[in-house]
Amino acid sequence: MSWGGADVTVVPPPPRPSGAPEPGLEPGAERLPEGPNLYHVVTAGASASIVPVAEIVADSLLPLRPATNARTYGENFIAEHLRQGAEFVLFHEGARAGSFIVSGATLENTACGPLPRATGSLELGESATGAVEFLALARVQAPQVPRRAPETLAPTRAMQVLAPIYADQLLRNRHAQLPGNWPRAQAQLRVIGLSDTRDGGFTATFLVGDTLGPGLDDAGHSLFFIAMPAQLGYDTVFVSFRDYPANGKAAPRLVDFLDWDHDDWPELLLRVYGSRTSWYEAVGRGTDGRWRSTFFSGRCEPQPAAVDSTQTAADTSTRPAAGAAPPDAARSR
Repeated sequence: MSWGGADVTVVPPPPRPSGAPEPGLEPGAERLPEGPNLYHVVTAGASASIVPVAEIVADSLLPLRPATNARTYGENFIAEHLRQGAEFVLFHEGARAGSFIVSGATLENTACGPLPRATGSLELGESATGAVEFLALARVQAPQVPRRAPETLAPTRAMQVLAPIYADQLLRNRHAQLPGNWPRAQAQLRVIGLSDTRDGGFTATFLVGDTLGPGLDDAGHSLFFIAMPAQLGYDTVFVSFRDYPANGKAAPRLVDFLDWDHDDWPELLLRVYGSRTSWYEAVGRGTDGRWRSTFFSGRCEPQPAAVDSTQTAADTSTRPAAGAAPPDAARSR
């Protein structure tokens, strides 16, 4: 008996009907971000929590905000990206700092709707000793950033002296009230690490009539700026002044920095506090060399009922859609 063989032909699957959902998605479900996604990790004793911030697309961040059913979107996001056992690489001050493994996830009810939040365990390296918050990416999508030697980036004496001097000049240029006590007004001073061949810069937040956290009211103002090394000291390459009576409380602080778009310059993730809630913003250096706001996650709280009639039209503009840069962030001195 002999067998004459067989002919095998590879035939592509038939096209999906127009409007059919992607495989794995329920009918009507929104497309989930493929990533890499940027996450914010905060420690709480021996455990930690992780929340998604945005999707990284080229040199931009896109908000993780559904257009229709937020609960279904959040549940699908957890099933895809935050399932039990999912592993993430932690970054602190621009370098790898350890890992995070998800033990469980749920939807947290917030002013912006139900948002995914997961808890898990940490494994930290020596360089992360004392750190309480990190940036994170899924392990399979994390950049190969080397670990830093076990040392913390601390502000130099020059940074400590120059920060209030720069703040005084920037506030005077905007005809804003100066603080009665500069040390108390300085809410944050952080170093931005650059490459081995470039000295680091720093960021600073100054508050007048406010504290760095949610609460209080819409009186006062905040100043956030980035200073980078220049021939004579530092140059303020980015300035964000927030006038609370015009646009509501917005007190920014630096969460951390990381070169997540691989352009050899760090991008900065900010946490901005309003009178009731908080949100995320990002600042980065463009291809033209200018620093600018690159991301705004959205502000989910009521705006002031009235504004001072002496403010200009630009001062009273409404907040942009999620993902757009906030209107009150100046790009230069």
